[in-house]
Amino acid sequence: MPKGPSPTFDIAKEPGDQMGNYIDGSVWYYAPNKVAPIVFAALFFISGVIHIIQTWHYKSWKTTFLMPLASLLMMAGFVAREVGAYDIQDVGLLIISTVMLLSGPPVFAGANYFLLGRILYYIPYLSPIHPGRVVTTFVGFDLIIETLIGTGASRMVNSNLSANDRNVGADLVKSALILQAVSFAFFVSIAVAFHLRAQKAGVMNKKLRAVLTTLYVSSALIFVRCIYRIVEFFEGYTGTLYSHESYFWVFEASLMLLVSVLFNFWHPGRFLPRSNKIYLSKDGITELRGPGWADRRHWLVSVFDPFDFHGIFTGRDKRQDFWNQDPAQYEGRAVGVRPDCTASGVRPVYWRILDPLHLYGCDGLYARLFRKLWKGRATDATSPQSVPASPSTSDAGEGVSEKHDHTRVVEDVV
Repeated sequence: MPKGPSPTFDIAKEPGDQMGNYIDGSVWYYAPNKVAPIVFAALFFISGVIHIIQTWHYKSWKTTFLMPLASLLMMAGFVAREVGAYDIQDVGLLIISTVMLLSGPPVFAGANYFLLGRILYYIPYLSPIHPGRVVTTFVGFDLIIETLIGTGASRMVNSNLSANDRNVGADLVKSALILQAVSFAFFVSIAVAFHLRAQKAGVMNKKLRAVLTTLYVSSALIFVRCIYRIVEFFEGYTGTLYSHESYFWVFEASLMLLVSVLFNFWHPGRFLPRSNKIYLSKDGITELRGPGWADRRHWLVSVFDPFDFHGIFTGRDKRQDFWNQDPAQYEGRAVGVRPDCTASGVRPVYWRILDPLHLYGCDGLYARLFRKLWKGRATDATSPQSVPASPSTSDAGEGVSEKHDHTRVVEDVV
């Protein structure tokens, strides 16, 4: 075959090119190692099972459920790679292995997003943004990244497609990896900003320091892996990183295994409370149970304005500073709560599925319209024009007006 210029992912290379790693007919470019995939598949399986046991033991499903999923994705990728090592011409196995192994690290990153969100719920008064928006924003980015990677990788490694089609797939993967690196750098900057605030406030205890250290180390490992993949795909199919399998085992397999094992040894469930309503008081020692810091906006609004810039500019978030209030007031927030609501204002999952537009319920559209109409009628009934001018009636009217004002405040809080 000629050695002339070829597209990025063209396999037009003679045996002996790139230090002799190319194997004629191999969709992997080289002959994959037949031992290492078994070892890593077994290690990821063990780590994933331990994650499941730990998550069940600490009852931390809401925070760490992605950790066993990421380990099992990596395991599946190595199983496909092991099978493909015995059939180096099967492009289907290459596609499965590539997609699984490219999908696992973003899921590990997603576990970090949930972890930082729980940390910010634990010390809400130092959070740079609403804790819930860490998850919704960065997991949203991850879904976009996973879609681009899945689409691009399946096209990129499919040797049955034309060179142009494969290069389009490579460009999609490059874009996804760059987006992942930028998103992850922004995520780490939020964690660092919180860390500096916690140190300055004097609430950085041993548990919090252990969780943040684990978060930083795992984030660094994921980021290094991401840079490796970016360089690999920009070099192309015949580049040094792709054509030499040893780089894959060091910068992909080993780094991701370290991330998984790291969370096995320092599982977040050991250090953080199960409920996001439990927060650390400003003395840095006492843990209190609050009403929770809920984002009660409509879900469509939270999608288009995940950081709630409107709330930041209008000061709406500041009115949720329950950590500066008397804990005895928390009980009043649960008054009037109906089956489709919780004390924090967050609807259960089944109500979100049955009523995605939030039309019904104690804070639904119909309820808000009814309250507004009822308040208007009550205000008209107690206005000076409709009440006889007498001292006793006037006092009663003021009492009624004050009662309705109090109801409005309670409803706004609940």
